[in-house]
Amino acid sequence: MSRVILEMKKIYKSYGGIQALKDVSLELRAGEVLCLCGENGAGKSTLMKILAGVETPTQGEIFIDGKLVKISKPIDAFDFGISMVHQELVQIEEMTVAENIFVGRYKTKAGFVDNKRLREDTLNLMKELGIYFEPDSLIRQYTVASRQLIEIAKALSHNCSIIIFDEPTAALTIEETEKLYKIIRQLKERGMAIILISHRMEDLYAVGDRVVVLKDGENSGELQVAGSKVDDIVQLMIGRQMTQQFPKKTNSPGEKLLEVKGLTNSKITNISFELKKGEILGIGGLVGAGRTELLRAIFGVDDCQGDVFLKGERIKNNSPIDGLNRGFALVPEDRKDQGLILNQSILQNVVLSILKKMSVWGIMNPKKEMDVCDEYIKKLKIRTSGRTMIVQMLSGGNQQKVVIGKCLASNPEILLLDEPTRGVDVGAKAEIYKIINDLASEGMSIIVVSSEMTELLGISDRILVMHEGHLSGELSMNEASEETIMKLAINH
Repeated sequence: MSRVILEMKKIYKSYGGIQALKDVSLELRAGEVLCLCGENGAGKSTLMKILAGVETPTQGEIFIDGKLVKISKPIDAFDFGISMVHQELVQIEEMTVAENIFVGRYKTKAGFVDNKRLREDTLNLMKELGIYFEPDSLIRQYTVASRQLIEIAKALSHNCSIIIFDEPTAALTIEETEKLYKIIRQLKERGMAIILISHRMEDLYAVGDRVVVLKDGENSGELQVAGSKVDDIVQLMIGRQMTQQFPKKTNSPGEKLLEVKGLTNSKITNISFELKKGEILGIGGLVGAGRTELLRAIFGVDDCQGDVFLKGERIKNNSPIDGLNRGFALVPEDRKDQGLILNQSILQNVVLSILKKMSVWGIMNPKKEMDVCDEYIKKLKIRTSGRTMIVQMLSGGNQQKVVIGKCLASNPEILLLDEPTRGVDVGAKAEIYKIINDLASEGMSIIVVSSEMTELLGISDRILVMHEGHLSGELSMNEASEETIMKLAINH
């Protein structure tokens, strides 16, 4: 057994009356990948933010190499060899890749930043990791997936002995995920200790050594990855056996509701398909295939050419308001930038798209607002202290549920879901799948974009696959498999 490099003992953390962590302990060994699991709101990110100096514990002790330490700010964590790659990237878009990686730590020459040295250090770091981005290019030009890898490079530039990854593969392609796995294995071989927060069981079994599970802010149990089953981990996470992740399908697709013909803009080319009433239509493909852009064009966010027919009548959504008025609703891929007002309450967010319905002669009806909000808090099982809680204070998965609740509050006829379960734990995923199935059973038509092929196969009635802006194929559920989806996703 390798030496214990980190011990967190009896950690407590409360926010006002909310107990986020209660008597949580864990230990980490050199050269180990420790996977930290739990449902949304279980306290995983809070515990790691305490270790990274972003939050301070209400009570508890932290030991590094057997010595009691105090970590009250991020610089303390860096001094003790701890670095964290956050789920929500914190980067300066108007700065270069090199400047973002070494921000606040620039080498100087004659009182000026030594740009040559900065570039060399960046190139050496990327060479070590087996990745490449032009050091002098602005970070804003890169995709979320690329920026995630740059953030990992920044974390490793601190020469740390402990690195924390918070949902690092959530926005990565299959190829990029494999590249990350390779990096983690390399770091492990060098004796670095790694903590990996992830909802994806594939991540655990690809690189993990041991799993620690939190539930409701407390230790729920731990086990070795080798020899364990997914059901064992899930049972520790949700406190019960999950008999079925995907619900038995009860919807019956009916007559044609929506028809799209030749939809084209700078990101998509000549897309045509039909959507039936009560149907769940899945859209697969790799990151950058144009799936998100297709939903945005249909909803009215982006301009496009082509024809869209709703119930046989030609329509054109020139804006999201047009889309809402015609019975469309969109759950966007990026909930924080496009789906929520983070500094407002759950209630204010849920009723955002139905303000006119909540008012009489321009005066808001508080009871109506509260009734609608409470309905979706209960229906979506949003973990919160109440409807007035600021959305920013919720976990990522619960924020996603608020976005879904906001869309459902407008009573749409066609629901567009872009990565609806990204960053959501397995228990909450099962709940969302049931909600999708129930909505379709009630006659709602749903289009789901997902990068998880098991998700598409588990909830869809039919699957479209896109490749580089083109529709590369359509699969019935008898034809669909991970292999057939992937073949169409990589070749048009």
